[in-house]
Amino acid sequence: MVLVPAHLVWLLERRHPSGIIPTPHYIPGIFYALFWAASTLATQGEQMPRQWLARVIAILWMFTGVVFVAFYTAQLAATLTVQQIQCGISGPDDLQGKHVATTRGSTAAAVLRDLRAQVEEVSRIDDAYKALLDKKVDAVVFDSPVLLYYAANAGKGQVHLVGAPFRKEDYGIVFQLNNPLRKRVDNALLTLREDGTYQKLYDKWFASK
Repeated sequence: MVLVPAHLVWLLERRHPSGIIPTPHYIPGIFYALFWAASTLATQGEQMPRQWLARVIAILWMFTGVVFVAFYTAQLAATLTVQQIQCGISGPDDLQGKHVATTRGSTAAAVLRDLRAQVEEVSRIDDAYKALLDKKVDAVVFDSPVLLYYAANAGKGQVHLVGAPFRKEDYGIVFQLNNPLRKRVDNALLTLREDGTYQKLYDKWFASK
């Protein structure tokens, strides 16, 4: 793009007594013209051609520069926005070859190996969060409630969850055999479900706001 206006301005300005090209010779005259064309495209040229036809070319070139910079800026902003929205991972099928963090020895680590992800095992889930924020890994896979809580609280605005849980596992509360508390806890959990308290607690601590 720069070569065409540079050569036209050099051709028209090289013999003008007060033109922006101080020499009629191609070398080094063309370098003066190239500098003018590049600076005009990027910002605004410090000098204006003296020859009338060269000035017409300069005005057209300045208009082209404005359009070019605006178009490039819009394309760059759109690309960056799409990259933020579409991080390249939308589900388990996208984890192959990706660096994914989880806790050492967890069921998530075994699942990730089955998915052929590059597993980064850490001692604590907080270390996995830090690796994600430091861009050392592409994703974190772990228990859904734990990730939901982090995304809705400490990680709010910094991370987001994608896809649905891809392996169902149950949580349990362990009691000794014949412990009388087991029935009381079961009844309490059932009551929380039926009266809506469970949903309120879930929305408070896990739902993204």
